[in-house]
Amino acid sequence: MIAIVDYGMGNLGSVEKALRHIGSDCIITSDANDLYDASGVILPGVGSFGPAMDELVERDLVMPLIDCAYSGKPFLGICLGMQLLLEGSEENIIERRETKGVVSGLGIIQGFARRFPDNGLKVPQIGWNNLTDVTGRLLTEGDYVYFVHSYCCQLGDARDCAAKTEYGVSYCASFERDNIFGMQFHPEKSGEAGLKILSKFVAETKA
Repeated sequence: MIAIVDYGMGNLGSVEKALRHIGSDCIITSDANDLYDASGVILPGVGSFGPAMDELVERDLVMPLIDCAYSGKPFLGICLGMQLLLEGSEENIIERRETKGVVSGLGIIQGFARRFPDNGLKVPQIGWNNLTDVTGRLLTEGDYVYFVHSYCCQLGDARDCAAKTEYGVSYCASFERDNIFGMQFHPEKSGEAGLKILSKFVAETKA
């Protein structure tokens, strides 16, 4: 059973529908016990970094998520969920009057989410892009996948980068460390390529 984390900010129905389409049992939950019992965890996300962390704190999900990530079970962060796995983000720092320059994240993967530089392209990036420099075991070179985001990951350890893409600048589109996967794109909205990626994730939960 794969647990899809419900913290009020995510494409829960789309992720659930995609998993059931490929024949995977799953549950949408905000119960820490379900996360501990699951064979794999997916942390989706749509919205802003600061409010998302607030919701995780409010629902007492921070430590269960960290425990699950370090337990060895497959753990996937999607879009904002990927960014939440990092040490922090530049998003929401002004309204929160953050003096340290970032809003703190879960701190599972070294790195920070930074806003796209001003290079004449529209932000947020909305649309399809190819994955390049693929090293991640869930991905295939050239996968054409769907992105919606204004911030991108700058990793503390370049070896964690599992794939790149380009939107004015080259950036990390996916990271991977052992059992922990992050995808800036939405596999659940990326057609056949996305379903293949999710199928490989499901296979990891059965390995």
